[in-house]
Amino acid sequence: MTAMTRIRILFEHLVTMAGAGEYRHGEIVIEEGRIQAIRDGVSPSFVGKTIDLSDHLILPGFVNTHCHLALSALQIQKQPKFTDWIEQVVAANKALTWHNRIQGIHQGADTLVRSGVTTLADYLSHPDLLVEYSRLPLRQVLFLETLGFKSDQAASVAHNLDRIFKNHASSGGKMRLGLAPHAPYSVSPALFKEIRRLADHYRCPVSCHVAEVPEEVQFLRQGDGDFQSLLKRRGVYDAAWRPAGLTPVKYLAQMGVLDSMLCVHLNHVEADLDLLADRGAKAAFCPGSTCWFGRPAWMPVKALWDRGVPVGLGTDSLASNESLNFLREIRLAETLVPDMSRRDILTLATRGGSEALGLDCGVLAPGRPADLIGFRLTKPGGSWADIPFAPEREAVDFSMIQGEICAIPG
Repeated sequence: MTAMTRIRILFEHLVTMAGAGEYRHGEIVIEEGRIQAIRDGVSPSFVGKTIDLSDHLILPGFVNTHCHLALSALQIQKQPKFTDWIEQVVAANKALTWHNRIQGIHQGADTLVRSGVTTLADYLSHPDLLVEYSRLPLRQVLFLETLGFKSDQAASVAHNLDRIFKNHASSGGKMRLGLAPHAPYSVSPALFKEIRRLADHYRCPVSCHVAEVPEEVQFLRQGDGDFQSLLKRRGVYDAAWRPAGLTPVKYLAQMGVLDSMLCVHLNHVEADLDLLADRGAKAAFCPGSTCWFGRPAWMPVKALWDRGVPVGLGTDSLASNESLNFLREIRLAETLVPDMSRRDILTLATRGGSEALGLDCGVLAPGRPADLIGFRLTKPGGSWADIPFAPEREAVDFSMIQGEICAIPG
């Protein structure tokens, strides 16, 4: 089926995730990949293809706001130190064969689709993989992951990024490029500023791992500790760099690169909540990764949400998570953020993620993309918001991306 086909989907219950909008026993009409109408009741005069999901709950598709699909095939063990884990990831990633990397990407994408993800934000460290990602059914924001702590590397790294954008920047469709300076401890101030310049030029989103661990805070404030040792061991430390004496968030703000940035993790930001809101930052919360590492502190999701910061959910990678199943992710989010309702968690998983990425999916409304998922209703009664949280549920029953039915992997 193509997105050009005029389609209507009959449903039992549809929740738009835009305010309190809900519909019962109705239909959603789709044309050229976008929603044309949603209404209670069924039109007797409709012309086009009808999909009967009259025993289903329909929601917007889930938005995975942070992932590293290309790391899916790595075999990683937990380490006592975060920097030891980083070195293990670097070594395993370097040793990974191209075949196994591609296989891992597709297996990971299958898990995402099966568990209701229709939009993926992924960190891409190999530009040669862009062609492979274009074969995935998902709507995508692909952030070009960038490292370079030595200031004298900034110009050449920026030149390479510019070349990738000129060769691959999409003018439309389901794929968009962004920029991902890896973290404040792995990217020089000069490179951060070059990336901001490129982002402004290409009008693309920027994402960064921020305030993930206490050692990062220590390094930026004092210039010592595990991260200084890591950079020196790897021969990438810049002896001319001086610690700013600031938190990671304030450090980014001082450089002028925090505005509108999608910040991943934000586990240590108690003193920076208002600054994040004032600068229009967005947040990606990764519950599964938080649990995998056994973090004693994690993102203050509700506090950011209350300040108007868009917050989405992300799986992170299989190098720091047991599974990429997004239904598991929302259940873990509920455990870690008990002061938010299930409807609120589902808002993070849909509209919150789309707002964090600057996309117009994540809600069901006329003019929006027809990215939606369905859950077959087998038991009468209960709240609709409980259905995706059922502990035994591992897959959705229906998926559509940009008006095209997406096969649910077995």
